[in-house]
Amino acid sequence: MADKLKEQLKRIHETGARKFLVVGVAQIGCIPGNRDTESNLHECDEEANRSCSLYNEALVKMLQQLKQELQNSMSYSYFDNFKSLQDINSNPARFGFTEVTSACCGSGKLNAASHCQPISKFCPDRTKHLFWDRFGHPTEAASRTFVDLMLSNDSQYSSPLTLTQLASS
Repeated sequence: MADKLKEQLKRIHETGARKFLVVGVAQIGCIPGNRDTESNLHECDEEANRSCSLYNEALVKMLQQLKQELQNSMSYSYFDNFKSLQDINSNPARFGFTEVTSACCGSGKLNAASHCQPISKFCPDRTKHLFWDRFGHPTEAASRTFVDLMLSNDSQYSSPLTLTQLASS
């Protein structure tokens, strides 16, 4: 998949694009639909998370190689969505969330048994939920949090440049 993305980025580069924001894959194993609903622990699917982590490693290497191949005529910011979601899951209150395991809209355990639809159960405060639905789509509040992290000058989640540095270069 990283190689296919590399081909697409080369095509876009050929049309004149020189700056890229690339967002890594989040912890897919921690979305409501992939959490263990059989126990009360609601653990993340670690195998799915390992796959995401391996892809992200390949993605970072590919970006470094691509930059060299294009003789530094491109610049990019890689946003580590995996680490950002991991940090939010580890300390939700720091980011303004109280619920990071269940979906805001759905049915069944963790609101993850079915799609969000008009007859679904909705959470009382969407601003406190990380996930909107079983598929891991973020709530509006979560989307704002991710954008704020992308725009932060703190390079904890972005490399080799922050998005702000990329935009101003």
